[in-house]
Amino acid sequence: MIIQIFQVLLLASAAGLCIALVFYIKRITISFEKMQTDISRLADEIHPLLESFEALSHSITKVTSYAEEQMNSISWIVESVKSQVVSLLSVEKRIREGIEGPVQNLTTNLNAVKKGIATFVQRLKC
Repeated sequence: MIIQIFQVLLLASAAGLCIALVFYIKRITISFEKMQTDISRLADEIHPLLESFEALSHSITKVTSYAEEQMNSISWIVESVKSQVVSLLSVEKRIREGIEGPVQNLTTNLNAVKKGIATFVQRLKC
């Protein structure tokens, strides 16, 4: 008879545990459903954010390309101005070299003529 009482108590305990397990499983299922809802909402919120990042990335790519084009253009302008300045400097140097020689010869000749005239005038006075 004691064994039957223990069996009844054991069966009642097992039934109570099964009922508690059903409640806990129900709570866990509700928690998973809430998590699934939260994850779905998060996924819905992340999608526009990813689209914004994609648009931002595209804009950054455009700005970078434009900046590179401008830098190339500026570089070309600087090189062009540099070559023009070098060309002008070489022309100026050639002009200076072309004029210096004849002007120096002219100055030397004029000084010689001046000395010759001075000597001639001095001889005439004597």
